[in-house]
Amino acid sequence: MSVNVATVITIDELKGLSSFDAAEARVRKSLTDSIGDAEAFVRFFGRYTSWNGFFGSAVATLAGKIGRCRGLFLDPAQPVRQLADRSVYIASFFFDAARDEFDDRDTVHRDTHRCLAQSTVKGLIDWHVDRGVAQFSDPAALNALLQEPLWLHTLNTQVAHGYGAGTPDDVPSVFRSIGYHLGSELLADQEFSLIDQSLRDKAPEMTEFLRTHKVNIAGQAHVAYQWVSIHSGHGGGAEADHFKWATRGARLAFRFVAPELHDELRREIHKGFRRFAADHEEFFTRVNQA
Repeated sequence: MSVNVATVITIDELKGLSSFDAAEARVRKSLTDSIGDAEAFVRFFGRYTSWNGFFGSAVATLAGKIGRCRGLFLDPAQPVRQLADRSVYIASFFFDAARDEFDDRDTVHRDTHRCLAQSTVKGLIDWHVDRGVAQFSDPAALNALLQEPLWLHTLNTQVAHGYGAGTPDDVPSVFRSIGYHLGSELLADQEFSLIDQSLRDKAPEMTEFLRTHKVNIAGQAHVAYQWVSIHSGHGGGAEADHFKWATRGARLAFRFVAPELHDELRREIHKGFRRFAADHEEFFTRVNQA
């Protein structure tokens, strides 16, 4: 089947909506400012895993939102309306990302990405405990260090809204949320790759420890570095895979709405992408604030 280029969302198109160089610089600076300080670096990862941890539930929300839009995504080749609904078919391409988030396909165990992220934080704590950082053996001190600030709670709420929670189940809202999701996958692939490379370059001994150290979370032993490696473009590239699925879902969403709406709906995708880029900027600007 031929692809209508007017319905294709490209990386170059999205990169034209915000400065990827500026985003990369913010990620690099946040890492540079924290990586040499034990408390600052564990706090950085605690906040990063908190923010990142909302995206799995959020993309499941998006898949459900699209699936509920029955009668809005119709196959023009099927004249029987009952048979023409393609909402769940489109949603399936976004649910693929949620499936990984709730049980990563690369392992035989029920490894949610949230559990893997918690394993990374615990691995960092264990590394510093082994090197005599006394406060990391104190749960009260760790709870104080990892307490989430109000701005992060607000930003996490914005993630849910960006993915469509609390917005109408209509076509413009769906396309706007698709744009937000595309932003999260595209920029996450960049940031995980930067985090991976920075750890390998600036903290090789700690990185090697995390690559072999196992942490028990929810009754399952997880390699502490697995969360970083499966998301990085240097490793599993999960975010890049999710982006490909999302662009295919977006193309199908265009296919099953009236062509005269395409220009308007592409603008909605751009709005959602810019919204995520703004949230991304806020997180990496504020992440190291005490």
